[in-house]
Amino acid sequence: MTTSPSARATTSAASTDLRQEAFDLLRQLIICDTSNPPGRETSAAAIIEAYVDGSGLEYERVAKDPERTNLIVRLRGRGTGPSMGFLSHLDVIGVHRDEWSVHPFAAVVKDDHIWGRGAVDMKCQVAATTVALTALAREGFVPNGDLMLILTSDEEDGDRGVGAPHLVEAKPDLNPDFVAGEGSGERFDTPTGPVYMLDCGVKGSSSAKVTVIGTSGDASLIDVGRNAIDDLAVLIDRMRRFEPPTRIPDELQPMLAALAPDVDDPEEQVAAARAISPELDQIIGALTRTVYHPVILDAPGPDNVVPRRATALISAIVVPDMTKDEIEAEVREALGADIEYQLEVEEPNGGLISTPDSPLRDAIAAYLAEADPEATLVPGLAYGLSDCQVMRESYDSVAYGFLPFRYADPMLNLTTKHSADERIAIDDLEFQTRGAYFVAKYMGGVER
Repeated sequence: MTTSPSARATTSAASTDLRQEAFDLLRQLIICDTSNPPGRETSAAAIIEAYVDGSGLEYERVAKDPERTNLIVRLRGRGTGPSMGFLSHLDVIGVHRDEWSVHPFAAVVKDDHIWGRGAVDMKCQVAATTVALTALAREGFVPNGDLMLILTSDEEDGDRGVGAPHLVEAKPDLNPDFVAGEGSGERFDTPTGPVYMLDCGVKGSSSAKVTVIGTSGDASLIDVGRNAIDDLAVLIDRMRRFEPPTRIPDELQPMLAALAPDVDDPEEQVAAARAISPELDQIIGALTRTVYHPVILDAPGPDNVVPRRATALISAIVVPDMTKDEIEAEVREALGADIEYQLEVEEPNGGLISTPDSPLRDAIAAYLAEADPEATLVPGLAYGLSDCQVMRESYDSVAYGFLPFRYADPMLNLTTKHSADERIAIDDLEFQTRGAYFVAKYMGGVER
């Protein structure tokens, strides 16, 4: 594939104030509460439809549940180049209102940031890519291949079957050749210069269900048998203190080489990369081991009976190619052998990797070379599952997770996007919008 010289991208939009339009659209999207559950993403889709209407973009709802639609927005191409989609989700994680210092759905503007649930995860990407594609349509840009927004529902929960799984089933011919979706993009300062990570794939996800069987009894008495909750609490604490072995996927080698170029031993490379900063310690640590967390506890029964059965569901986010048997062996090692329990481990899901060499990577690198020339783009992996996985599975798309944050403190994103006081710098929103404009125009100039 080649890029037509006449279609070389720049970050300038001829007729659109990208910053102001992205600012206004993101605030509308945050004010539209799409907490999942229940979702109600159709209300956010309607905001996008109203914004793009009359621009020359086509749009189509793909809904299993009318209140929870997916939305496809398309800038029709000539058919002479590959298609490319910006993949985002319209739902957001729910909030605990008392944890927030501002109203989470008021889109408060404070300290040059827009505050609110979804500001980072991931309504900023919805706004940035929508404004960018609309700007190109208004300018009369005709790409070689179709350029799309693929906006899904139910990504944060995923149990209702109304989001990306329904979309790919309903639209088997959508087939985007390239996808830019949710993932990395924070700018990390390192001893060798600033680095952006490009998520070329994702870790796998599994779960381990641990069940303890005790002896039921009258909760009013001193010693009536073995309380299943007591034993389960011991097992959970062991899981918390367990240090899984380091596992270094081949796909992380370029990242580790960029972060620790003078270190040869792989485990020492990991240690050196983690020592650069607290945020890299979090991310590299997550990418080179299995991450276990108990997420659901259950001990049914009346409150005057010592429970006989107690269950913990433990989330297991695993490195690619890790098997069910390997997960089970790690969990059993963590739990020990002196307490009886039952263990059920799910087959891991995910772990697909896209090639790091493609026109889409070239487009992203070209934008950074123009907009942040000191920085380097290095391929890596995502630490959490996203709908990019569905695109790889269903369409064999080359899918990357990337959304650039030029100005944010990476730790702020890591600690607030599923927590309180989530917010995005207005300068970052503009940086993302201009990046989406650049990448879309670049990809629209690629010929088969």
